[in-house]
Parts: sequence; C-alpha cells; structure tokens
Amino acid sequence: MIIVNGPAGVGKTTTARSLAAMGRSSACVHGDDLKSLIVRRDAPVATGLGYRNAATVAGNFIAGGYDLVVFDYVFEDPTGLEVFLDAYTASAPVHLFTLWADLPTVLAREALRHGTRRPLGDRVRACHAAMESHLDELGEVVDTSDRDLRAVVAEVCLRASTGSGLIHPGSAVR
Repeated sequence: MIIVNGPAGVGKTTTARSLAAMGRSSACVHGDDLKSLIVRRDAPVATGLGYRNAATVAGNFIAGGYDLVVFDYVFEDPTGLEVFLDAYTASAPVHLFTLWADLPTVLAREALRHGTRRPLGDRVRACHAAMESHLDELGEVVDTSDRDLRAVVAEVCLRASTGSGLIHPGSAVR
C-alpha cells in the first residue's frame, strides 16, 4: 500500500497511476473520486470520511488479492493520516510519500490543468502552506521540481523497496 500525498498541481494523480501500473494486480484509489460521491452536504456530517473510506476501499482490494494499492490524496497534516490508519485493517504495510515542489512550480502546474476539475485558486496556496508547516510529519518527501514522471516514479519505487516511508508495518511484518 502506497499513499501518494502532496498539494494540488504537484503530480499526485499522474504519479499514483504510473505507480499502480507497475503492479501485477493493482488498483489506484483517488481521493477526488471519493469526494465526487458526495452529492450534497448542507447539514452537519462526520469529518474524515474520505480518509476512512479510502482505508476501507484499499483494504478491500488488498483482501481481494491485489499486490499493490496506491492511494492519492491530500494530507495537509498528520491528523488525516491518523484517521486513515485507524480505519485501515488490511495486512499490507503502508508507505507514505509526499510529493513536493516550490509554490511557483505548483502554481504553474495547477494553471495548466484543463477540464479535469475546476481550478482551485487560493486553495492551492493555503494547502501548500499548511503542508509545508507539517512536511517533516508527512512521510518521505520526494522533490518533483524539474523532474519528469519516470524519475519520480523510480525514486518512489526504490525508496519503498528499501522500507522508506513506512508508516504502518502491516501484519505480515509484525
């Protein structure tokens, strides 16, 4: 199980899909897809459902025999990770990698998005600032500045294979 974290525009979804494509039986769970299930939210509801739902979906894929599950989402601080890990009951170890680039790079990439979703505007700056203040608590940081997709994917694979970014050992390792 690999979590790909990072601010909008850093390359999470592209990296996550490329990582998942490397498995024999693999799945890629996108946080944005889980958010799209919400049709309306005008009354108070539980918070953290995206993290809990992702942990449940990932666990179901693992229990079903998938050898690699990749989850891409935004964890601005460790609170969301705690919610995810509390709901995660699968036996596979979990690695967390936070993709990172400086704010001008992230803003430029975000501006190039077409049609996949509405622009996030000031939310990109706020998310980047929040993550930057917790970067040392968000797993292994992988710099995506001036790097192509293959180099980023290769680095994540190498680090995961050596045990880097491990945040949950899974029952197979205990």
